[in-house]
Amino acid sequence: MQFNVAQLLKESTGATRRYELTESIDGLDEELKFLGPLVGIVQLLRTNSGVLVTGELSSVVQVTCNRCLEPIAAAVRFNLEESFRPLTEVYTGRYLRPDEFEGLEEELEDAALLIDERHILDLSEVVRQAIWLALPMYPGCNWEGSGVCPNLGKRMAELSDLADIELYTDEEGPHEEDEIDPRWAALLKLRSDDDSAKS
Repeated sequence: MQFNVAQLLKESTGATRRYELTESIDGLDEELKFLGPLVGIVQLLRTNSGVLVTGELSSVVQVTCNRCLEPIAAAVRFNLEESFRPLTEVYTGRYLRPDEFEGLEEELEDAALLIDERHILDLSEVVRQAIWLALPMYPGCNWEGSGVCPNLGKRMAELSDLADIELYTDEEGPHEEDEIDPRWAALLKLRSDDDSAKS
């Protein structure tokens, strides 16, 4: 996702370049597992102070279902719109002072939005951040529609089978009476009072 924009920076304001991307992004973020390449279209527009990058991109990321905790594939689609500023003047190689740049102050301080000394514009960090923002907040197996996640239904059935197994009967009780912690005695008394009120 690196573009040499030296020629574009030599052109007048309004000049454009358009690229179709199909690029592997496996090493982009160690916390993300990508299941497909980054695809889409990117346009670079020469502005009076740098390059404006716009684009529509998408990929597929492995995430964990929020309901059943199984790994699932989630499609991520996002739009880019970022202004990049050159670090050096394209004709002379002179470093440009921040006050020569016409833009927002936060764009001056963000290293991800700089075009380096060799006039390489790198989209990697901008794309990485955009992917994190595009990920679903609560991913699920049925993320395209409503309803119960199929894996969750299976898990709930397994848990209900386990719930039918009793560890002890009410007649036996969890402990002998003399082994009960005195702090719980009041609760036990409330339980027995409640049982007698029902009968």
